[in-house]
Formats: sequence, C-alpha cells, structure tokens
Amino acid sequence: MTPTTLFPQRQQQFAQQQQAAQQRYNQLAITRLFWFVMAVALVWWLGSTGQSTWAWIVAGVGLTGFLYLLKKHQTVRRERDYAGHLQFINQDEAGRLDRKYLREETGGQFSNPLHPYTSDLDVFGPHSLFRLLNRTHTYIGQRTLAQWLQQPAPPETIRFRQQAVAELAPQLDWRQDFEAAAYLNPGAGQSPEPLLAWATEPVAPLPGYLHIVRWVLPMVTVGLIGLWLAGMVPGVAVLASLFIHGLVLRQTAKRAQAVSEQTFEMVQGLDTFRDMLRLMESRSAEAVQWRQLQRDLTTDGEPASAAISQLHRLTDNLNFRRNIYFTLFFGVIMLWDIHCLISLDRWRQRYGPHLPQWLQALAEAEALNSLAGLTFAHPEYTVPDIRDTGVVLEARQAAHPLINPAKAVANSLALTGSGQTILITGSNMSGKSTFLRTLGANVVLALAGSVVCAEGFACSPLRVFTSMRTQDSLEESTSSFYAELKRLQTLIQLTAQTDSLPVLYFLDEILKGTNSADRHRGAEALIRQLHRTTASGFVSTHDLELGQVGEEVDFITNYHFQSDLHNGELVFDYRLRPGICQSFNASQLMQAIGIRIELSQQ
Repeated sequence: MTPTTLFPQRQQQFAQQQQAAQQRYNQLAITRLFWFVMAVALVWWLGSTGQSTWAWIVAGVGLTGFLYLLKKHQTVRRERDYAGHLQFINQDEAGRLDRKYLREETGGQFSNPLHPYTSDLDVFGPHSLFRLLNRTHTYIGQRTLAQWLQQPAPPETIRFRQQAVAELAPQLDWRQDFEAAAYLNPGAGQSPEPLLAWATEPVAPLPGYLHIVRWVLPMVTVGLIGLWLAGMVPGVAVLASLFIHGLVLRQTAKRAQAVSEQTFEMVQGLDTFRDMLRLMESRSAEAVQWRQLQRDLTTDGEPASAAISQLHRLTDNLNFRRNIYFTLFFGVIMLWDIHCLISLDRWRQRYGPHLPQWLQALAEAEALNSLAGLTFAHPEYTVPDIRDTGVVLEARQAAHPLINPAKAVANSLALTGSGQTILITGSNMSGKSTFLRTLGANVVLALAGSVVCAEGFACSPLRVFTSMRTQDSLEESTSSFYAELKRLQTLIQLTAQTDSLPVLYFLDEILKGTNSADRHRGAEALIRQLHRTTASGFVSTHDLELGQVGEEVDFITNYHFQSDLHNGELVFDYRLRPGICQSFNASQLMQAIGIRIELSQQ
C-alpha cells in the first residue's frame, strides 16, 4: 500500500477509535455522576435514620468506587486523546504529500538572514525544508533538527544517520506512537533550559540538622494537636510549635521558591519525556547510532525513563506548595518543602549530570524520526552516496523537494573538482533560480543524513553558500547591489579559509544591480578568482558574453534553460540543456503586459 492511500486509511481508522473512546468517556461521565448522587443520597438516608455504622461503610465504598471511576475516566480520556493525535498525525502526513502543512511550527525562530544559505534555500519558514521534515515535538528536538539542516555533518555521521533512518522508516506504528506520546502534554514544547540549569548546577547541601528536624518536629506538633483536641494542652502550645515550624521553613523558603519556579513549567513535559524515553528504551534496534542512543539512556543499570518518572513525582510534590490550602493545613505542619528539597537534592546528585545527555538523546531520536518520516512518505527518493573528500556533486533526475511531486520537473547534472563553475543562462521564468535551489536544497538534505528528491545523488561534504535573494534595506541605507556585494564578500572570505570544507556556491543573477558592462567585468573577475580556490559552484546570468568566456576556458561549463513561443504564448519546459541560451523572452513578456515595442527605423 502506498503512502497516498495508507495515510488517509489510518486517519479514518484512528478517527473511528477516537469516536468510540469519546462514547465510552461520555458513558463514564454519566456513571460517575449517578454513582456520586446515589452514594451521597444513601449516606444521608442512613445517617438520618440513625444507621451511622452503615453510613460510614457506604461512604467508604462510595468514595472507593468514585475514585475507581475517576481513574477509569482518565484512562479513557487518554485513549481518546491518543487516538485523536494519531488521527491528526496521519492527516498531516497525507497533506505533506501535496506540500500542504497542518502543523504550525515553521522553524522561523531558527532563521538567520546572515546564515550562508538557509534564507535562500527555504530551510525555515512557512514553505520550507524544516516544515517538510519536522516530526519533532520537544523544544530540543526542533533545535536539533534545525542544527542538522544548518551545518553539514561528517561523512561517518551521515552514514550512521542513514542506517538508523533506513531501519526506522518502515516502523510506522512505533514512529507515530512516538509522536502521539509527545502530543499528550503541550509542556514538551517548552525550553528545558531552567530545568537543566537546576539539574547541573552545584548542589549546596541543606544543613545536616534539617534531616533530623524534618521528622521530629512534625511528630511533636501532630502530637500537640492531638492533645489540644483532647483538652490536655492549651492552644498556645500548638501555636508555639507552628511558629518554630515557620522559623525552620524560612531558612529554605527562597531555595524552595527558586526550585519550584525552575521546574514548574516542565512538570508536564517530564511526563512526556518519560513516555517517549520508554518507547526509545523498549525499541529493538540494530543501527549503530540508535544503539548508542539507547546506551546513553542507561545510568548505573537504571533506565532514564525511571529516573525521569521519579523526578516528575518529586517536582510535582514540591509544587503542591503553590496551593495555599495545602500549605496552611499540611505543608507547614509536615515541613513539606524540606522533605521535597532533600529528595530533589539526592536526585540531582545522582542523575543531574546525566539529564542533558538523556534529553539530547531524545532530541536526536526525534530528528531521526523526522528524516525517517520523509523516507517513508517518499519511497521514490534516494539515499545519497556520500563521498569522503574532494568536491563532488552528481544529481540524476533531481527535483525540488518543496514542489508538489506532480508538478516538479527533474534534471540531471554533475560537477566534479575544485575551482569549477557551471554557468547557467536562460530567459526569464525559464527555471534557472528553481534549479539552483533544487540542487542546494538536496545537498542540504543529503548532508543532514536525509534521503533526497532524485533518482540518484552523490556529494562530498561541502559548505553551501548562496546569494540569491539580496534585498535593499532602508533602515541600513543599503541598496540591493551593495547588499549583494557584501554577500559576495562573505563568499570570498569563506573560500580563503583553507582549513575548512570546500565551498559549494549558488549565485543567482550575479551582480544584477549594475550596468551590463560592469556586471560582465565583475562576474568574470569573481569566477576567475574563485577558480584559484577549492570552491566550485553555479552561477546564473542573462549575460551572454559571460557565457562566451566559458567557451574559452576549461573551468567554466555552460548550460541553459530556454522558452519557446507557440501561437503567441510562451512555453517553458524547464529542461536543462548544454551550451549557451540563444532565446530570451523579455520582449514578449513586456508586450504581454501592454508595452509597445517597436523597432526604430532610419
């Protein structure tokens, strides 16, 4: 079954499960209400008829039954929500096939206009590679996926990711369960930085006497309360004991407040982390990277999910202090804050240093799941061949991954060796810019460890650089031409770094903001200068004279796109052809909008 039919089928399946769970949920709500009313009515009747013993028995049974129904109700609610999330996940997957996205996350927070390529290649944004790939739900998962798209990984790392993705891709049920577990608590999307700061900062132990006082004082105070209720001691004795409690708690109040603030927002997130880590730990894996992630989730023979579950319980307990009634009637008497702080300190001493490692393993698992999702959704995509050294880019029938597959046009091209430039000429709207972005986007995917939109693809580790969407800036008093010059200056500086990876550049409509003579001289000079470096790349231009230079030297290769005029209409086939373009369409386009172009006559 193809993804085109599978995702809608699963969407319908989980929608039915959600509906069935909703019906059970409604039935339990009515049952709970009926049970509560009947129990209260029966207790009242037994009490009013003097059957106090039976009234207490019925009250106990009623409370036990109500709590059971409450727990059952919560379980069914979780089943309903889980099925609903799975239904949405498959609806989203079906939409992605047509490049329609239901999830709101665009990765915009990671966008950087100064980055070498992310703006020009639509790595982040409403219609972006991030949105096509993203199946992460935690803050650190999104950040990790963004980092993979922002910088090339070493060849060995890429191959490990490819192996893990190939193993994970067909496990659709596990992958979607992994996503659905994250959906159950929105807190998973919040930054864990406050929690990590608390877990990894040096632990200042509480004074030793508090370890004894936390048990002795509550016993004394509870005893005094009992004696006061029995009329054996005055109330002032209880008040004096509670005053001592206040003095003791005052010593830890600031610390308890600080820890509460650091952990409160992440309590629900911890619940999600626990469930996701359990799924990671229980998954049978052979891929090297995945087995390493599982090893990272074990500390002294204990799984990370168990430690996170314990932390969730401890932080949840501490944050009971936010309830004023709990604090007044229980927290002060039992010295609750001190008990919680001591337990949390013990947890932090044992597990705190490992928490960043656990969360990073979770983030990498989410990023791998994102790559696996694209692999499963597009079985026609290929796993790129990653070469270890040199400058290699070989694309066979490569199309743009962000264009609807039904409309995308594929082309083939190869670039090998440093100091090489492929010059692409062509008429307006013929496909030059799209082709540059096609190659750039697929290189970014390949160097992140993903499959690519091509029948065959090979590349070496490269630093991608683009200059395609330079704009003027009124705020900085910068023209578009000067903005492009600054961008090209960055390229020159990158190519001067001999201790880094070779640069693969994509320059669209080079130096378009100046006159034709200066544009030709500047573009030719830049290409010749780049030839003397390890950089190679692509330049698109309308400058036919620049194409003639390529006929004279061996480091420039000419390709072109063209348009044809049929029955008064321009036709584009978006096919890449060797050589210099001989047909341009600016005149026809101007005439189409009403500009009269007449040849001057002598």
